[in-house]
Amino acid sequence: MSDAAITELSRHFTMRRLPKNHLLAEAGVRNNYVYFIEKGCARTYFFLDGNEVTNWFSRQGDITFSSNALYHGAPATEYVQLLEDATVYLMPIDALNRLYETNIEVVNWSRIIHQEVLLKMQTLRLDRLSLSAKERYDKFNAENPDLINRVNLGYVASYLGMTQQHLSSLRAEIRI
Repeated sequence: MSDAAITELSRHFTMRRLPKNHLLAEAGVRNNYVYFIEKGCARTYFFLDGNEVTNWFSRQGDITFSSNALYHGAPATEYVQLLEDATVYLMPIDALNRLYETNIEVVNWSRIIHQEVLLKMQTLRLDRLSLSAKERYDKFNAENPDLINRVNLGYVASYLGMTQQHLSSLRAEIRI
């Protein structure tokens, strides 16, 4: 994006320093913002049969939001929780949508972000269907070396589609 487009986008930002465990989005509640993470990390999760299932991690340099709020103006179906004290920039979804109507650079920037996320989600789905638990863990470690020591292992296990006990066993095997 050009400097002018970045300036136009950033005019709508409000910086917030938020504590660990703060919920940026909550299931059943309409959230009116997208969040640009400058410092910290977050996870997106939902409940399945009473259990939390982590389905995404976001960290510095990423954006995070409620998909239902952004795409449909509806209440969230998931939670977005900060896993560390964080510095985030909030942008009203309405302001972003207005920029989509007037700034092709912002539209293309957003399209590229969404393409990358869609491809990553597709890869995650295929990995769950085709890779062993150990292969999924090894791949997660290779692709996210900074997260493994920052994120609760229970969240990582859930994200990888295994129990925390299984993940602990895999990690113990690797150390032997």
